[in-house]
Amino acid sequence: MAIIKPFRGLRYNQGVITDMASVMTPPYDVISPQERERYYQIHPNNIIRLDFGKDLPGDSEKANKYTRAAEFFRAWRKEGILRQEDSPAIYIYDQEFLSGNIWLTRRGFIALVRLEPFDKGSIYPHEQTLPGPKADRLKLTQSCRANLSSIFALFPDETNEIDADLLAMTSTKPEVDFVGDTGVKNKLWVIKEKQAIDRLVGRMKEKPLFIADGHHRYETAMVYKEQMQKEHGGSQADLPSDYVMMVCVSMSNKGLKILPAHRLVRNIKDFHLDRILPVLHESFQIELLGKGCAVKDCMARLNNAPETHAFIMYAGQEDAYYKLSLNNEKIIDTIFANDHPEWRHLDAGILHGVIISKVLGIAADDVTIKEYVKYVKEETEAVSLVRSGQYQLAFFLKPTRIEQVKEIASTRKVMPPKSTYFYPKLITGIVINSLT
Repeated sequence: MAIIKPFRGLRYNQGVITDMASVMTPPYDVISPQERERYYQIHPNNIIRLDFGKDLPGDSEKANKYTRAAEFFRAWRKEGILRQEDSPAIYIYDQEFLSGNIWLTRRGFIALVRLEPFDKGSIYPHEQTLPGPKADRLKLTQSCRANLSSIFALFPDETNEIDADLLAMTSTKPEVDFVGDTGVKNKLWVIKEKQAIDRLVGRMKEKPLFIADGHHRYETAMVYKEQMQKEHGGSQADLPSDYVMMVCVSMSNKGLKILPAHRLVRNIKDFHLDRILPVLHESFQIELLGKGCAVKDCMARLNNAPETHAFIMYAGQEDAYYKLSLNNEKIIDTIFANDHPEWRHLDAGILHGVIISKVLGIAADDVTIKEYVKYVKEETEAVSLVRSGQYQLAFFLKPTRIEQVKEIASTRKVMPPKSTYFYPKLITGIVINSLT
């Protein structure tokens, strides 16, 4: 059962910061170096300086981006740029966005959630993690002693009771209301009424939580919790570090949208399309969709395809797009007989196990996969990178379904890297949780 509670969040003081969009960013792990520099220039109090600071020449063990983040954090609190809530609250967070030509609203709430190990309890991951990002997030947490951004989690709510409660709490004007870089409308309500909070806490006690985004930050929070318990002599007292800030969204919410993360591949040895196509043909039906056709038309063909497992492959040579439809079930029985048998049901799993590993010969581990594979959301970006020669092939996927996330996570198994891209991304900086 999920244990949640309200907290006295830190928020930008709108008496000082009049343009909230100028101080917010997406999550650190989707920000490019060029975008980071732009956020630095937009506003001197942009959250980028705390959550994703720059390395500078002359940095040392005692002076670096983590110590600078802590200095900014202390200064902004002292100067009143960041102001703490006067009493504990739960925050309702709406993100309104265009999907095609329809406006959708993804509604959730921000609260503290008691940390539990992934191998027991009621909090489930669905994604593998890497050591580099966890080391980075731990140093930042140790320096600032705060959750600077929220983990994104999902919960089942078949009867929509919780969504109905949240809707009833949002009849007033939101305290925060701004449009972000990508045109997404962000709204925040601050709920301090004890009866409303108690009702939400009670309903959530029956719910498991499935991590959507923020696996590295969750595991970092677990490590930090253990460090703080040791610092307090193994005390069983309820410490601030026993909890982590989360945005919790119903799996039944009509604004819950998953986009695919497409794959770009490079460093294929002895790369010749004429050699690869016959090998692919052993396991896939191959259809040439055309040369120089629009990628959006190819994606429409893919998304409307009746086949259970199908991909679009783009080969820069002659600007050709191919539709690959799996027609050899025996190959996936063989490949997933011992490792990750649950991946045989996932497009991302079949792409990695059959095509990237077996056909292309890239048997990279979690650490070295970045030397071969890049994940992108925008189809046009993928096509451009292949055309430029930076990558040899692009593979386009259908989105993973939320039912697949729940099914695999419930068995405490994980999906291949970047199997899901929840859209829109949560905004960093809308609420901060101090751990002191």
